[in-house]
Amino acid sequence: MNASDGIEHLHKVARLNEIDLIIGTHALFSGRYVLEAGLPYLLIFAGTDLNEFSLDEASLSVMTSAVEGSAGLIVLNEDFQIRCTELWPHVREKLHKIPQAIWTKPSAFSLRENLGLPTDAKLILLPSGLRPIKDPLYSFRAINAWHEQDPRIHLVIAGTSYDEDFEGIVMRRIASSKGIHYAGAILPENLHASMCEATALINTSISECSPNSVLEAMELQCPVIVRDIPGNTCVVQNESTGLVFSTPDELREQGQRLLDDKMLAQELGRNGLEFVSKFHNLNDERAAYLTLIESLGTYPSSCLKGRAPMRERMIELNDVVICAEMFGNPEDPAVLLIAGASDSMLFWDSEFCSRMAGGGRYVIRYDHRDTGRSTAYPPGQPPYTLRNLAADATALLNCLNVTTAHLVGVSMGGMIVQIAALMSPEVVNSLTLFSSSPGDLNPEEPDLPSPTLRVSIALDDIVEPDWADKGSVVDYLVAVQRCLASDTREFDDAGKRSLARDVFDRSDGKIRSMRNHNSIEWGDPWRGRLAEITAPTLIIHGKRDQVNQVPHAEALARGIPQSKMLLLKDAGHELAPADWGQVLTAILQHTS
Repeated sequence: MNASDGIEHLHKVARLNEIDLIIGTHALFSGRYVLEAGLPYLLIFAGTDLNEFSLDEASLSVMTSAVEGSAGLIVLNEDFQIRCTELWPHVREKLHKIPQAIWTKPSAFSLRENLGLPTDAKLILLPSGLRPIKDPLYSFRAINAWHEQDPRIHLVIAGTSYDEDFEGIVMRRIASSKGIHYAGAILPENLHASMCEATALINTSISECSPNSVLEAMELQCPVIVRDIPGNTCVVQNESTGLVFSTPDELREQGQRLLDDKMLAQELGRNGLEFVSKFHNLNDERAAYLTLIESLGTYPSSCLKGRAPMRERMIELNDVVICAEMFGNPEDPAVLLIAGASDSMLFWDSEFCSRMAGGGRYVIRYDHRDTGRSTAYPPGQPPYTLRNLAADATALLNCLNVTTAHLVGVSMGGMIVQIAALMSPEVVNSLTLFSSSPGDLNPEEPDLPSPTLRVSIALDDIVEPDWADKGSVVDYLVAVQRCLASDTREFDDAGKRSLARDVFDRSDGKIRSMRNHNSIEWGDPWRGRLAEITAPTLIIHGKRDQVNQVPHAEALARGIPQSKMLLLKDAGHELAPADWGQVLTAILQHTS
């Protein structure tokens, strides 16, 4: 993508998602774009911008403009802070030191097995992209001699190739060496597993920002041996949290010390973990960024009043735009939460989503068409079907680069989950069907009863609101929720009113369109195909549900082969906070 295309794309994304503040990494690579974005921005220095590109007059000119135009500048360590003040002493007041946080989650991957190495192999792990700045060739002579002395020694380089010519040089050197291997790019969780397996992790870079893989290894108590450069020695204290070398021969000597002295290796591991936990933890990083953003004054806080949070994203799916919000780490197993008829993403309370994300899940909630901030159509004229809504769910995952996910749907959302599992089984890891139904309300099949007479009459008695009047609409939405709630619990009127006000505010004057879901076509019945669903299925249902009564859940359990059922004693057609603990535990176990 050239510069003009990149700037145009940034403008489009910022406009579509109502972005108020941009955070860019690298004063040159990001700086050239954020300068033209027309929005306030923060810049995070990446290392090569300060140590390499600053030596080039043209690059320095671009970075100077970006630095001077920024709302704030972020450095990851003291060395970078010093370098910044040398280059731009007049922006000293903009500088904020925020150490980089790290997060690890090792998989069951074995690098030793993957490369076919002996079980007694001593792995020296070098996470390094193939480019000159990382200088992977620096260690080859010493490692080659070390391997000849001790054949158990194997250096493994893991990383992406960024330079085809340099890659060719490295591969030729590997071919003529002994005990040196290139594993290519591997997934982060597999790299973390490799760190757990390695005797040591090394860093041979000529220049570093904040060496992420070194910090990750330290958290996993893998001893680190790093080249004596400022970026490394900012995080590794020699003989305390790791070992430092200045020559290839010193690298070999330090590595041999770890083999000879197990107590040293263990002590370095413990100290490294303690250091990372104290200075590079996620909570402190989040708090520092939040404090910085809030300190900026009129933006973004005042800009967000009455608007969606910045973490919501507007995503184009062919002819519709869907609003989605994500919680947690994208590297975790994805869980897609699908609301019921006429409900937006707000059905799934943000605290509920955060608690699920805290259980190690990447949680995605979104607005259906005709709800929230997603595409809306004129009332009574929905040009889509239930199957289109199911296609929206899988298309959304694709746009978020999520290949597979656990689908959780409530009521009509549970029907969407069933259809998605039948239409796109390769996408679905598991199903959770909450207060749902197999959907075939055939009078000749009495095992699927209609809503109780009490609920039917109560819903019919609710007066049509003035859709333009917020108070009237809030009263209407609360009355509907009162009908759906359990009849054995006290109704949370204040909580439901607060939710209803948020639903109204996010609808941007299109609140009436949410009722379009009541008139969409369902298409051909799918109950007879439930046996085709092969993914594990959890069915959660309230015993006091008077909309889809318990026989609907029982029909799902009979129809889906790998299914199990959880009945909530006092729950109605709802997800009440009183049930969150039981529901979250069940879903986290089901999706583990």
